[in-house]
Amino acid sequence: MKLDLQKDSVKLRKYIEKRIRDYPVYENLGPGEDDDPIGLITLGYYAAQGGYANLVFDTRKDAEVDGEWTVHIDNETNTCPFPKWTVACEALCDEKTVEVTKHDGTQITLQNYEDEDAVQAVFGEMLASVLTELRDDGTLAKLPLTPTAYMVVEEFDGLYFFPDYDTRKTAGRIAH
Repeated sequence: MKLDLQKDSVKLRKYIEKRIRDYPVYENLGPGEDDDPIGLITLGYYAAQGGYANLVFDTRKDAEVDGEWTVHIDNETNTCPFPKWTVACEALCDEKTVEVTKHDGTQITLQNYEDEDAVQAVFGEMLASVLTELRDDGTLAKLPLTPTAYMVVEEFDGLYFFPDYDTRKTAGRIAH
């Protein structure tokens, strides 16, 4: 099986850019009050089951990484589907190989699902790269953000987290 995360990164970027353009100031599809500024952007994902990335804007006063994004998975506005991710994970569980074109164009071969963290990192690194690019090019700054707003990427089962938990509020800071 072949999996093209470079193509998926383009789809994800377009999805996030659309969410930013369409962000309604008075209707937040995440935790917190609708008209409050965003303190945390979570790009959650689940490749092994469901195959999706889930973008949640958290407007709680003390927005924190606490899994609250998972309550908003069923909202189709927040979810960008990637069904091939689940197919790839199932193939690995069946001891098949998966040829992956990573987001940066490099090629790797995944051979089994024994090291779940390594498999999930392939997806997480792509998501983190796209989110970081959007931060660095000023796209995320188009949102109504708190001065201390930060971003994270989190795999549903905790198998991948970016940046590391201890530096999330500094390394993941959005506003410059």
